[in-house]
Amino acid sequence: MMKTIHTLIFFTGMLLCMACGEEDYPLYDTTQQDAVFIEYKNANEEIVDTLDYEFGFNIATEYKVMIPVRVMGLPADRERSFEVAPVAAETDMVENVHYSIEPTVIAANSVQGNIVVHLLRGNDATIQEKQFTLKLQLKNTEDFRPVGQTTFRLRFSDIHPERPDWWPATYVMPPYTYEIAQEFFKYFYMVEEVQPSTFKTMIDKYGDYFVKAQSLQGPFAMYSSFLAKFVLIPLREYYRVNDPEIYDVFPNPTLY
Repeated sequence: MMKTIHTLIFFTGMLLCMACGEEDYPLYDTTQQDAVFIEYKNANEEIVDTLDYEFGFNIATEYKVMIPVRVMGLPADRERSFEVAPVAAETDMVENVHYSIEPTVIAANSVQGNIVVHLLRGNDATIQEKQFTLKLQLKNTEDFRPVGQTTFRLRFSDIHPERPDWWPATYVMPPYTYEIAQEFFKYFYMVEEVQPSTFKTMIDKYGDYFVKAQSLQGPFAMYSSFLAKFVLIPLREYYRVNDPEIYDVFPNPTLY
């Protein structure tokens, strides 16, 4: 008799737990419209709503920015579109002059995508004088509604840097110009193919285009022989062939 009562209590408890589970964890409503939001993280893994970029010594004619977009909902077995548009009151970039945007889609069976923006360098000389801004906002579409963080701001310029602190004054390099610095970095980035370990160490220490370098313990103080062999000698030869005037004021790297 007691065994029967215990069995009834056990099954009654199981049924109650199952009922509670159905009430506490409702099924996802697949009839509601899926949503999208922006989730861009900086180098410190912090979610931010703004990115600043300067071309600096980069010789590229454009810069690609990938702004992650996440789906709040379920994957679909087809490609889906979302939409972004400039916020006119907070944008002074002009499409196809300062930027272009690739088609904005979420691939089939995926819950993430990107807003891919190309920042364009060569179409407007005034980017060498001031910073331009593009603020983008997610819009409603048949596939998605925007939620959470729905805007993102891009700011960029091509203002030419002055002589950086780490640039040697006279004895190693010719007098500083922006154009010579660009050629210097063109040859420096070729080093990655032949000396990847040292190249990575220098980038980790000084940053891309040496943006973190100082004169004290800078690249020429710590890597003078390396830079002479792999960068300055071929760079001086380039000027011997292409610009004899600069070659004439370019110290011979083999002498130090």
